[in-house]
Amino acid sequence: MPDIIVIGDINADVILTIPAYPRPGGEAVAATVKIHTGGSAVNTAVALAKMDMDVGFIGRIGKDALANQILADLGESGVDGTHIQTDPKVNTGLIFIAVTVDGERTMFGARGANTFTEASAIDPAYFVNCRWIHLSGYSFLSYHQHETTLMALELAKNSPYTRVSLDIGTEPALRARSQIMEVLPKLDVIFPNETELAILTEGRSIEAGLDYLLDGRTSAVVAKRGRKGSILAVGNKRVSLPAFNINVKDSTGAGDSFNAGVVLGRLVGLSWEASAALGNALGGLATSQEGGAASSISRSSVARLIEKHLFQEEWSQVRYALEELAAYFEGTL
Repeated sequence: MPDIIVIGDINADVILTIPAYPRPGGEAVAATVKIHTGGSAVNTAVALAKMDMDVGFIGRIGKDALANQILADLGESGVDGTHIQTDPKVNTGLIFIAVTVDGERTMFGARGANTFTEASAIDPAYFVNCRWIHLSGYSFLSYHQHETTLMALELAKNSPYTRVSLDIGTEPALRARSQIMEVLPKLDVIFPNETELAILTEGRSIEAGLDYLLDGRTSAVVAKRGRKGSILAVGNKRVSLPAFNINVKDSTGAGDSFNAGVVLGRLVGLSWEASAALGNALGGLATSQEGGAASSISRSSVARLIEKHLFQEEWSQVRYALEELAAYFEGTL
């Protein structure tokens, strides 16, 4: 039984590299086209597996060629897919991603079989040894997935040692805010970006929004800020951590890998600050190549990145977080 269980969408990502996004009615000729196994929750699971964690995934695929490739990819990455459901009627989710030369991406998605993930098909015995459940906000967008999420939260509630995290997502924040706010007290940490944080907190500033969420609504927030790094909020603590200096090629999946870094850090006993820094590291490494966000992540690549930044000026205020990470990864290089 896995140590970490990730629940959410599974997709085939069709990634097109284009010089610039066209005007409506215009045309962009792709320089490259690649197909990868993706989905925000899958990206998080794969990043955790790349860091040698025992990870299982729960989601739903169709009975099609894309599904066969996805199962093969997950198996190769080390993610346990034995509890992935198969829909007999609906195709596997499909995402078209246009990536411009600055690394920014625009996405068009068809969620397919994901929306029919069934709570009744989940085996509670799969969660017996689970120490962490990671959820995707997109599960709040359909009835069946929402019920699956509620069941997972109930299983975590009945366990004395299972912690739960939630990656918010912009569409869920917009369309399912009330459902998300309702479950926040049951979560150990949430991972919004700046836009999602503003939506959840009804337009408040970052500082006021963090105070609002931590005022009895949730236990901890680690907010993703892209090239500005991240901000940690837990109790009365507010800590900003810089991004790592990386040549960005494709930001697809960066936030998902960030989630994996924070989850990993907390599971192995690192401080909140070191865990957030590890999130920045995994998120940054995910941007260093086109597509396949987690394919550039390994313990040795993280160790090298930390060593490179250990004495850089921008980390002077939180160098202790990098020092803690350096000690954790000692002997990896």
